[in-house]
Amino acid sequence: MKLSFYLANPAGNLTIFVTTPVPPQDIAPIAARLLALPEYHAEQVAFQVSPQQGGAGRIQMMGGEFCGNATRSFGYLLSMLSPAHPQTVAVEISGAELPLTVEIDHKKGTCKTQMPLLAETKAVAYLGETFDVMIFDGIVHTIVPGQPRTEDFVRGLIAAVQQMAPSDAYGVMFLTAPDQLVPAVYVCDTHSLVWESSCGSGSIACATHLALPLPDGTYEYEFHQPGGMIEATVGIKNGKVILCQMGGPVAISPLMTADVAL
Repeated sequence: MKLSFYLANPAGNLTIFVTTPVPPQDIAPIAARLLALPEYHAEQVAFQVSPQQGGAGRIQMMGGEFCGNATRSFGYLLSMLSPAHPQTVAVEISGAELPLTVEIDHKKGTCKTQMPLLAETKAVAYLGETFDVMIFDGIVHTIVPGQPRTEDFVRGLIAAVQQMAPSDAYGVMFLTAPDQLVPAVYVCDTHSLVWESSCGSGSIACATHLALPLPDGTYEYEFHQPGGMIEATVGIKNGKVILCQMGGPVAISPLMTADVAL
């Protein structure tokens, strides 16, 4: 099957945007084959589908999960392809109930997106330790202070979290310092565990984790990750999260093609 696609680089979290229509049942196997192509070094795959809620465009992530970096990159792509180059674009994405507003600055090569608000927090006990679990629509992140641990630790922790919080995707965010983050993300449908170069929703999870104990206000964080820096903003009022926004640099390739066997 010949596919047309763009390759986006949001802070190193390389994302393939497939623009060729793909049947829903073929999304997971095609994504697995694209991820296996060594020349692209992609960490995730998104598929352009028809908007359902009045957005400028919609993407279906490879496992039906939510992704902040994909949201803002797709908004940037839609603005880039439009003759008017709008500065704001409404993006629909799997895992989010409503379209999300993406703000684009083509001169700076940056964009930021509105993010789903925190739905719930829980705590998980694993190997004698307790970790905070941040539950969002489409993805659940567990915050682990300190240096990255083994892949076996990540898989075991995710398995423990799955029992309490069903989701399409799970992240383990190793918060090595207040502004240093190493993300690992597991997508259920594709059975893929990736040590990502950066993670937008994980950055919001860490920002929320840090901001929730603080007084009411708006808090801005910069998380330096293996592939680059992501800015995360969280608003707190009466002990609840009322605002989530994340952004940073992004680059989009020219349109490319690849032959993928099913």
